[in-house]
Amino acid sequence: MPRAEGEHVSASKANGLIAALGIAQVVSWGTLYYSFSLFVLPMQASFGWSLTAMNGALTGGLLMAGLCAFPVGTLIDRHGGRLIMTAGSLGAALLLYAWSQVTTLVGLYLVWLGIGICMAAVLYEPIFVVLTYHFAERARQAITTLTLIAGFASTVFMPLIEWLLSLMHWREVVMVLAGCTLCLSLPIHALLVPARVDHASHASSPADVAAGRALMRERLRDPCFWGVTLWFTAYIGTASGLMFQLVPYLKLQGVALATILLAVALVGPSQVAGRLLLMLAGDRLPTAVVGAITTTATPLAVLLLILLPPERGSLIAFAVLFGAANGISTILRGVAPAEWLGREHYGRVMGAIAAPMMIVAALAPLVTAWVWSATGTASAMQWTMFALAVSGAAGFWLAFATRRKAATPPL
Repeated sequence: MPRAEGEHVSASKANGLIAALGIAQVVSWGTLYYSFSLFVLPMQASFGWSLTAMNGALTGGLLMAGLCAFPVGTLIDRHGGRLIMTAGSLGAALLLYAWSQVTTLVGLYLVWLGIGICMAAVLYEPIFVVLTYHFAERARQAITTLTLIAGFASTVFMPLIEWLLSLMHWREVVMVLAGCTLCLSLPIHALLVPARVDHASHASSPADVAAGRALMRERLRDPCFWGVTLWFTAYIGTASGLMFQLVPYLKLQGVALATILLAVALVGPSQVAGRLLLMLAGDRLPTAVVGAITTTATPLAVLLLILLPPERGSLIAFAVLFGAANGISTILRGVAPAEWLGREHYGRVMGAIAAPMMIVAALAPLVTAWVWSATGTASAMQWTMFALAVSGAAGFWLAFATRRKAATPPL
């Protein structure tokens, strides 16, 4: 009995930790990622800057996040996640306040380049590394639960920001976001992120550094690594490019605004539903099976958008299928690399995988817009997205075919 009770207490503490870290993710995604688009029009009213020029600041931030992903992962390997994520939250709070004070376009770009560094330190990849080290073979359940909570970031913050903008100046609303980061994300990261965990390689000795570099050279020769990287880079590029162009495309097709809003609104809940189903399935569905399902569902969803008339029924089917596959893929990007590549120096590995992901996420909206503009047809843009989704499926099958048995138990 005492053993069972101890296990229950341990499980309760673990659930509390995951819930708190999930709340921090909600705040981080809500303030650093989803917020930007809601401030574009208010800033344009204040300064008269073009929408393209302002959106370039977000693109620059995402590119910077990609460039910083590998160094952040390396630091987590050496020193644990607490210091990195706490510094990222503090920096995010200060830079959000700086955003509220900008008066020039150059200032906006500088602030968002800094925010990009903070994104690399506080969003999914670093917390996936922390959870993988801390929970080991139970990391899949932990990551699933965390992403289930984090999936509500847009649901919470986008209406909240819109409501605040109706009450106060946009500068004051950005200050509120800085306060949310300072009062919620910062203490959670400072107090609850495990400082050092047994599974990580925290030593920063020359021997450890050399071992990490040798491991990365080995990974770069491993087709499984490249398959995983292609898989998740293509998935996030498809999601970024497609969702950015979805509303303009549907408007061009003359779809009723209510139907457009319904389709867009269904993507978020479908992501959460997909994650919930995976959580309920537990370990009964191996990563390989889930990966095969999602990498089939994503190009199929794009095909629905291309081939079927843009009517309510087909758009609902697209939103549910695409959203569920996208939500589950987020979990897989935290699980599959550890299972198929191993947990040794996992921060470096995740950083190397995340770098092209963030860069492609930043560039996909620009590339899709260019394809649409250059060809004069939305169909070319959509088939480009389909080709990208299929390349993600090809990356999955390459990784699956060449995966090695990790020294640690599968997640």
